[in-house]
Amino acid sequence: YRHGGDIFSKQAVTLLSRGIIDFPFDRLGTYILPGVNVDGSPNTTQIGATDIAFSNWLSTDEQEIWDGTTIRLREISLGYEFKGALLDKLPFSSLNIAVSGSNLWYKSVNFPEGVNFDTNTLSTGVGNNIGIEYFSGPSSKRYGFTINASF
Repeated sequence: YRHGGDIFSKQAVTLLSRGIIDFPFDRLGTYILPGVNVDGSPNTTQIGATDIAFSNWLSTDEQEIWDGTTIRLREISLGYEFKGALLDKLPFSSLNIAVSGSNLWYKSVNFPEGVNFDTNTLSTGVGNNIGIEYFSGPSSKRYGFTINASF
């Protein structure tokens, strides 16, 4: 579980602005953004959703910042040790088997549906740049199977 933390996600805003994922937002409508003009008068200029999304393409904007709260199943493992009559039928003095998996499921609860963003990924490589993402893929899922036997 990860609680909070701001995430800058270019992936999420790109999917939204291009209409790739469903979001309760009218992409074809026009909007009047709150604020004032240079002379101090209230803003009354209508702009389209595309202008809102792409006018700041190479900059950071609060529309690209999301809460990073994430619920995650990071690792699970299940094992069995053979004992008694079952082990007596085998040529082993001990036998254990186990299956495991890592990064099996996650849900970034405050990202829009369809983005399914993994807050553990970084676009900037190693370092302390947690919370900055430019089109990162999710953490890889891993599965394992182990057999331990003694003769």
